[in-house]
Amino acid sequence: MSDIALEATPPRKPSTASSAGSAEKPKKKTAKAVSSIKLQIDFPGGVRLGPGKVALLEAIDSAGSLSRAAAEIGMSYRRAWLFMQQINEAFDQAAVSTPEHGHGGGPAKLTDFGRELIRQYRSIEKKAIASGGEILAWLDQHHSGKGEPRS
Repeated sequence: MSDIALEATPPRKPSTASSAGSAEKPKKKTAKAVSSIKLQIDFPGGVRLGPGKVALLEAIDSAGSLSRAAAEIGMSYRRAWLFMQQINEAFDQAAVSTPEHGHGGGPAKLTDFGRELIRQYRSIEKKAIASGGEILAWLDQHHSGKGEPRS
């Protein structure tokens, strides 16, 4: 699995009610953390498409440049460049077009294929979340709460 993951449903952090003050005050209920789904597609040969790469494609589309897109999502330029290269090499069409040689400050633009790749990924992600809701609720009921949280 990829270590870059964008959670479709961010977990809620438990609220902390201060116990300072009068003992007469009722304690606030703490929000229970909930599970979420992260979708990653593993292709034969080791290529992966997951939330980090899709977020990068979306940022390239809105920012119009790889360096601005990387900054927008808090990713190093080098990692963004490697992700873009992996995406373009993974498919029979480029998802991102760049100026010749890829340097010189020219714009990076999403191709029609790149936009469709985002649309297809978000579609399957939405379906997984919709169909997995009851299962996640069941899992949350039976989760012990033990274990180290991932960051």
